[in-house]
Amino acid sequence: MEKKPLNIIMLGRSGSGKGTQAQMLVQDLSLEYIGTGDLLRKFSERDNAAARRMKETMTQGKLAPSWMPFFIWMEKLAYTDINKGVLFDGSPRMLQEAKTLDEVLEWFERDNIKVILIDIPREVAYERLMKRRVCDACKKGAYVEKGREMAPHCLYCGGELTIRSEDYPEAIASRLDWYDTEVVKVVEYYHNKGKLITISGEKAPEEIHEELLAALKESGAIA
Repeated sequence: MEKKPLNIIMLGRSGSGKGTQAQMLVQDLSLEYIGTGDLLRKFSERDNAAARRMKETMTQGKLAPSWMPFFIWMEKLAYTDINKGVLFDGSPRMLQEAKTLDEVLEWFERDNIKVILIDIPREVAYERLMKRRVCDACKKGAYVEKGREMAPHCLYCGGELTIRSEDYPEAIASRLDWYDTEVVKVVEYYHNKGKLITISGEKAPEEIHEELLAALKESGAIA
């Protein structure tokens, strides 16, 4: 019997590197990427009242209302080939979102689900985010290395490196507080359902990726 498409939900603190791991898994496993953060940022650049409100919300380090993520990625999910696996990056952020997402995936008969937690301590997340820069052109990220100055331009395309509005100290603290009070409930929820795979995020990206693939194989999610 043919294995059903794999559906992955990525969890982790801001700065954990879950976005990097998500992209690596999308490429290796041919998954459809549904990145809530990227979609919200693109939405915030539109010229309408809702987009301007969204941009203001993100600049202040606040989270979008719980209905907004579903609004922006549901259409993408609806038009994704049912035989292709998907990867959710950035949702769910609250327990009720997790329960609703379970209902959505059940309705689409997507029951081969694994939840991956890239786990790092809060202090490590804060330190990483304070050093993060993003290229204005290609949008790839970079980090200030300890004891060294940040290169003035992107190493990939030569674009200008800037600090994202949500990577200022107050905004960072707000997101990390939210994780500690709300997202941990989502982690516990999936752990209790037997869907959670936890991997330490304090290693090189390539090493983390290999551990992830090994864990998915061990769980029977992939061959």
